Amino acid sequence: MLFNKTYSELMAQAMDDLEMNTDITNMNAGGVARTLIEVMNTQLAEHYTTLDVNQAMGFLSTADGYFLDLIGELLNTPRLEAGTASASYVDKIQKFYVPTGFLGDYIPSLVIPTGTTVSSPDQSIIYNTSETTSFSAGAKYVYVSIVASAVGATKNVGRNILVSNGLGIAEVFTTNESSIVTGTDTESDNNYRYRIANATLAAERANETAVRLAALSVDGVANIILEPYARGIGSYEVLVLPIEGIATTTLVAAVQTSIDGVQAYGIRGFASSPDIVPVDIEVRIVFIDGTTEVAEDRIRLNVKTAIEQYTSNIPIGGEFILNELRQQIMDVSEKIKDHNIHCYYFREQPHLLGNVEIEHDERFYPNPNSPEAIIVA
Repeated sequence: MLFNKTYSELMAQAMDDLEMNTDITNMNAGGVARTLIEVMNTQLAEHYTTLDVNQAMGFLSTADGYFLDLIGELLNTPRLEAGTASASYVDKIQKFYVPTGFLGDYIPSLVIPTGTTVSSPDQSIIYNTSETTSFSAGAKYVYVSIVASAVGATKNVGRNILVSNGLGIAEVFTTNESSIVTGTDTESDNNYRYRIANATLAAERANETAVRLAALSVDGVANIILEPYARGIGSYEVLVLPIEGIATTTLVAAVQTSIDGVQAYGIRGFASSPDIVPVDIEVRIVFIDGTTEVAEDRIRLNVKTAIEQYTSNIPIGGEFILNELRQQIMDVSEKIKDHNIHCYYFREQPHLLGNVEIEHDERFYPNPNSPEAIIVA
């Protein structure tokens, strides 16, 4: 095995060899002999460096980029390409609606045509409807299927961002009622390295690793939880945890399709989303004297965000801890003197102030059925 040698090491060895084995004794800088070995050792040092890098690129733990792709090809495991963000009408995300009257009053054709644009107010993010959607004459709203105009995670959007549309009808509005986070960038080296390391085991199919990798390869899936015998002997359940929000019907169906390709004949696997425990909370903030109205409004908004994030980030099967909620509220601003919790609902039922436990296959989330699930006054 060849070990890397630096330029200094090569120079020292060359000068020692010349002095000991030849009649050349003038090794001073500027001399002919010194100049010649400096030129040669500069090239040799570069070759040693290149050799060292190429050797490292031959191992899974140190390879990256193009060299990691080559290792993946050996195991028939290509890198996942960037994906385009999209949302299906069955997920009820992108909504066209009218505040008064009926959609048919303004759209006589009773269809939202393919290619209709929806975008952010500044047009920086644009989606297009991916199919023609019909609606009844008495409909006040309709959900459509949309796809981003470009690939990548940069086109993912939060809730109520796609509020402009290309219909050209002022009375017809649109918005995305949930986040869209199915857009993905080209797979990172770390994630790709993990899949390659497990490729041999996953290729056997019908084992936990194969099912896990199949589910995690679906765009929009952050993690999964496997539950054996969830629906009887010979069955298992895959609880899908999305990158953000609640797992949509389309996402769960995509995971089901993916795991169907790796499970054994006679074994039943079911992809599903965790049961949602809806949370409704109303908090009233007490500010210190001298706090301006502008500051109070900003702090209330930040408190609402903090409560939503705390609720959504509790892991599946976790516990809602009241003192942690209070701490999250007080940490928002030093201008908060105190707070009072006036509404504390779980499963749309009032609950005594205190910690709340849930089942292993449940997760907390601000009540999806209420636009004012979290109120900060």
